[in-house]
Amino acid sequence: MSNAKNILAMLMVTGSLWGCSLNQSKEAEEPQMNLAGSEWQVESIGGETVIPGSDVTIGFTDQGRVYGGASCNRYQGGWSTEDNHLEFSHMAATRMACAAELMDQEDRFLKLLGEAEVYELEADGKLILETASGQMIKATATAGSPE
Repeated sequence: MSNAKNILAMLMVTGSLWGCSLNQSKEAEEPQMNLAGSEWQVESIGGETVIPGSDVTIGFTDQGRVYGGASCNRYQGGWSTEDNHLEFSHMAATRMACAAELMDQEDRFLKLLGEAEVYELEADGKLILETASGQMIKATATAGSPE
């Protein structure tokens, strides 16, 4: 009978440790889960406010795809995270021309987006993407986007 109690106790301890391990794994994955399925309206690019009425957005799919409007053109590519590090890959954009100021904004946005290395979800719900040189893209979640 004491062997059965010892085995039962060992199983309970092992199960508890395994459960804690699963919780830690989920916590480590949480940042990516916050981005997956979300859509953002960009407010500023490198410290400059987005031109009113321009369409600068970022969307993250659950399948690791990123997409959005860059001012004049649409873009897409891949994304992945580890902790708060962010990486975009295989980025492509349409190449339509528009007003010079919108083209300049688009060029700045796509450059900084490609250079973004870390992200932060602030307490007020803002998304901050930051490059190694400290340049930032700031965005707000759009309606219907999970927080």
